[in-house]
Amino acid sequence: MAYSVKIEPAHVREVVIAELAANSNKTEPFYEYQSRAHDLPIVHAPIGIPIYRMANFRTRTAQQAYIRREGKPADYFSIGEENEAAQQRQHEFLLKFANEGRKGSITPIIDVLKGERQRQPILITRRGVVVNGNRRLAAMRSLYDEDSNLYREFSTVKCQVLPATATEKEIVEVEVRLQMKQRTELDYDWINECIAVRELRDSGLTMKELMALMNKKKIEIEDSINALTEADLYLAEWQSRPNDYEAIDDAKQLFFDIAENVKSKTGEGQEVSRRIAWLLADRRRTLKRRVYDFKPMFGKKSDEVAAKLAERFSVELDDSGSDDMEEDDDFSIDLGGETGPTFRPLISLLDDPTRRDEVAVELIDVCEDIIEIERDRRDGQMPLNLIQQANGKLAEVDMTRADAGSLNAIGKQLDAVQAHVEGLRGFLERQRSETQAITE
Repeated sequence: MAYSVKIEPAHVREVVIAELAANSNKTEPFYEYQSRAHDLPIVHAPIGIPIYRMANFRTRTAQQAYIRREGKPADYFSIGEENEAAQQRQHEFLLKFANEGRKGSITPIIDVLKGERQRQPILITRRGVVVNGNRRLAAMRSLYDEDSNLYREFSTVKCQVLPATATEKEIVEVEVRLQMKQRTELDYDWINECIAVRELRDSGLTMKELMALMNKKKIEIEDSINALTEADLYLAEWQSRPNDYEAIDDAKQLFFDIAENVKSKTGEGQEVSRRIAWLLADRRRTLKRRVYDFKPMFGKKSDEVAAKLAERFSVELDDSGSDDMEEDDDFSIDLGGETGPTFRPLISLLDDPTRRDEVAVELIDVCEDIIEIERDRRDGQMPLNLIQQANGKLAEVDMTRADAGSLNAIGKQLDAVQAHVEGLRGFLERQRSETQAITE
């Protein structure tokens, strides 16, 4: 039988925690609050007293998926911290994470607790909200519910209590400082980390503060925000499944690549590039190559891909200098806009959900053709590249620095080099003769 969450009223929790803190004779230093050391009281609270923090970044994706799947209001979790049903769902999310590990490197939290019991306190507010240690609490509750005799020490939970003056902004910063540090535990998944970055940016933190808080470079923060923006566009506009982040939890690199490539494009070029990427995202699990190999197809090769795809579907690319209305010489005005073909008709085709499958098949075929052509071109240039490299290396040789004892060996190497050169030159002359005969 699964653990059943029962919430004590907030005022009851506050009284219990205040009394425990007042009677505590032990403190431990805590360094992640207000960027300085604080001696915070250590208490042992009954296991039913703490409540899970709903704003926990680690569970954001799971929350969004549940809201969508069950048709719950968008704020079901954000306003549900005192709601037993919402807390029960949060418990289930956290318990799942507590059972996860990483083969060969990270043992699941629940297995650690089985063997070592609780070593470090969880961090709670004066109201009993868990700031750090939500997964550990879920695991301890599950184990105690499973066998209250074997795990009887989990009837109470060792907690470190933040000051009553801690603000929500400070609590968020504490969570991020603790979770974003490099340590031997499961990191946030990529979506939840990106959400954390964006929400902290939107909270008013400066870039400098954000970089220090998250231990990231400016470019890493910007890339995370841009990748999440592209993920939101894909889910909302293409899949009609806004916030269904679980659907793309395996596509981190793809959305970072999309963000990197489309930011240098504008207008219709950017839109067609996105749609090429979105179609590839749809088929990412069935592609015969790595998704990474398709990166140029929505990057520097996107215009070529678009043109070839339009040709296959007999889509005539419009001239951006003309309009649907009849031209009137008396009223025609040159606004100095872009001229030449545009991608409007192709974008319309790509946006037609009834044709998405057939378009995807042709798109992948077009991409495969371009990849093969590029590979053949690179292979064709390889002899020249290697000879240029060899020539460059020989040009760097300074014989005045050669050791006398190495001269004979150098001579043998030069003889071998000369033999290779003569062989290559002979092949070159034969190729030239054959080519000339064909052209004549």
